[in-house]
Amino acid sequence: MKRILSLVTVTVITCAALAYALWDVDVDKLGQLLAHGSYRMLLPFLGLLVLFYWMKALRWTWLLRPVGHFRVRQVTPSMMIGFAANNLLPAHLGELIRIAVFARRYARPLSSITVTLLVERVFDVLAILSLYAIAMLAIDTPPVALQIGTRLLGVLLAGCCAVLVVVLYRPALVLAVGHRLGAFLPGRFGQHLKDMLENVIHAFSALRSPALVTVLALWSLLKWLVMAGMSWVSLYAYGTSISPAASLVLMAVISLAAAIPNAPGYIGAIQAAYVFALKPFGVPEETAFAASVLFLVAEWIPVTLAGVGYFVTGGLHVATLRHELEGSGELP
Repeated sequence: MKRILSLVTVTVITCAALAYALWDVDVDKLGQLLAHGSYRMLLPFLGLLVLFYWMKALRWTWLLRPVGHFRVRQVTPSMMIGFAANNLLPAHLGELIRIAVFARRYARPLSSITVTLLVERVFDVLAILSLYAIAMLAIDTPPVALQIGTRLLGVLLAGCCAVLVVVLYRPALVLAVGHRLGAFLPGRFGQHLKDMLENVIHAFSALRSPALVTVLALWSLLKWLVMAGMSWVSLYAYGTSISPAASLVLMAVISLAAAIPNAPGYIGAIQAAYVFALKPFGVPEETAFAASVLFLVAEWIPVTLAGVGYFVTGGLHVATLRHELEGSGELP
């Protein structure tokens, strides 16, 4: 029943996103744009794409230090398999596959690897919200559509920073609160909460150095700046140049759209994000939609091929991974 509900939810969201993105699009103009795009821009786009995933892999090696010291070449196969799975499966199932592949290959507990992804998300959220805030400050008169929720995002950014500080420097307090909350939950769930908090504290233990936290924060900012550059290139391929601030806003909206339950490859979500983010800057819907198609296809093909290649050459099997995830409780 949960799987059916999840499938229905993803389908409805995807259809709604595509309907929104295509609502005011002139199909003939869109066809002309796609036919006459400057596809030589794929070269810099792919260069930025490789840089983005290399930066992501290097950062993951830093976050994995509590469970072992790994190199980029060691974490890249698992990471790319996970992102390829996100391109082929709905609802971010690739994240589960990513941790299952890595945990199986290096004999590490699934829970410990899962927590590193949680830490990764914290730094990503902080970086994206920070860049969005900078973009809004750089725009003299922010469009009304983008002003909505700006204060809420500021509160969210402050909240994330506060939680990060507490987890880093007051771990005993976090565990004490978790134990009290766990006392009100049924036995199995209470124990699961305690185990999860202990894993979180352990994962963050390597980040108590202010210097390392600073490096991770700056690295995350640079990584998402690269993503903003990819979005800028996708628009330039169709003769449209947007400001750096607009590129940051677009990057933030794309990231938000990708975070909700989506169809494989984020189809629909990416298109809606482009149209929504660029309309206030005067970019025609046809141009925004065409650029979103280039962004989607130019990312989907190489990432999926790389992930599938690592999966096949690694001698992995879908049934084995699924069995391990179900046995650990990661899958419903």
